[in-house]
Amino acid sequence: MPNPISVQTTPYFESLNQLLKRQGEGVPHLVIDLDRLDHNLNQLKERLPKDTHIRLVAKSLPCEGLLHYIAERLSCQKFMTFHLPFLRQLTQSFPNSELLLGKPLPARAVTRFYEQLSTVNSGFNAEKQLHWLVDTPERLAQYLSIAQKFQQVLNVCIEIDIGLHRGGIQNTTTLDVMLTTIRNHPRFLRFSGFMGYDAHVGKLPKWVEPTQTSYQKSQACYQSFIDYAQSYFPELCTPSLLLNGAGSPTIELHKTATVCNDLSVGSALVKPSHFDLSSLSEYQPASFIASPILKQWSGMMLPGPDWLSRLIGRLQPGARQTLFIYGGNWHAEPVDTRLKDNALYGQSANQAILNGPKDMTLHPDDHVFWRPRESEAVFLQFGDILAIRSSEIVERWPVFNPAITSSLAACEFSTTE
Repeated sequence: MPNPISVQTTPYFESLNQLLKRQGEGVPHLVIDLDRLDHNLNQLKERLPKDTHIRLVAKSLPCEGLLHYIAERLSCQKFMTFHLPFLRQLTQSFPNSELLLGKPLPARAVTRFYEQLSTVNSGFNAEKQLHWLVDTPERLAQYLSIAQKFQQVLNVCIEIDIGLHRGGIQNTTTLDVMLTTIRNHPRFLRFSGFMGYDAHVGKLPKWVEPTQTSYQKSQACYQSFIDYAQSYFPELCTPSLLLNGAGSPTIELHKTATVCNDLSVGSALVKPSHFDLSSLSEYQPASFIASPILKQWSGMMLPGPDWLSRLIGRLQPGARQTLFIYGGNWHAEPVDTRLKDNALYGQSANQAILNGPKDMTLHPDDHVFWRPRESEAVFLQFGDILAIRSSEIVERWPVFNPAITSSLAACEFSTTE
């Protein structure tokens, strides 16, 4: 994205400003530009390795309408989820999907899922469609007990540490223990594959380790786990073995060469500012926060004596205008980099204050536009997402409810054997 400039002199944001003044609700909105999203989807599809599949990361795209839109254009029904309420929602909204947990859930959360499974799902078959992520022999033992309790087969995807060092097994000795447990309990456990996350690749300074070196090392490590499983547990390694990897920061590296057949992506498609990475330079920012201006005046007015405001105003030429906006304190920054938080006034989630230069022609009811730094938490804060195309609102998509338990949330479930 080019260096941000005033929303009033950028045709794109001025058009969006006028659209929201006509059709918005007069509150902060999260906006998705479908034309930009389509561009990013085309970029993702370009040069994908043969026999690889995309898996959409639901926490980064936490909205059923948005996921449906992307899934349809990618012909994709594979999702990764990290949150029990989102897992339940996906089983209902995408009953034909294949789901992979992106982190190991506590045994209690897994138990709750199976307690409510027959009640809340819509034809979703967990024994065929759901892969649980397991990171230690101890957690595998917990999951085995759950499988025995509910007389279910649990598909086990083993988390491997390929350099990130955030968890997962680090050696084939531990792998041997876990695969032996799975082999000894075929009635309740099924080995379904590996998940190796490589978000560390490209994060180290080049003088410490170049990106390609880091990537190749992570791939070699991943391959060593595959080789061990295939050599010593061939009966568990079916042709459909899931080999999940990648993520938005490294998805483009996997297009060149990868040991994985299942590639995760989410944030890159809407490109919040934390994903302004060289590897994603061809992707466009497609998500923005728009917040109405409530109050505007010249100069800076701070609590306390007037001389203090005048003094600070003279010392800060970039603070010759004061804006109070609807809401604020988001994990985001203004598109126009000349707008700054007022550190002396302090943060507010109700009426945030921004200061800007004298030549900014912003008025009450205009909008300040922000880029979220990330999508997974920020997208949930604004109610329905507004999907726009060619300067028109074409969809209003409800976001996932992170607190929902099920349609029978008020019911009590027995936890006794």
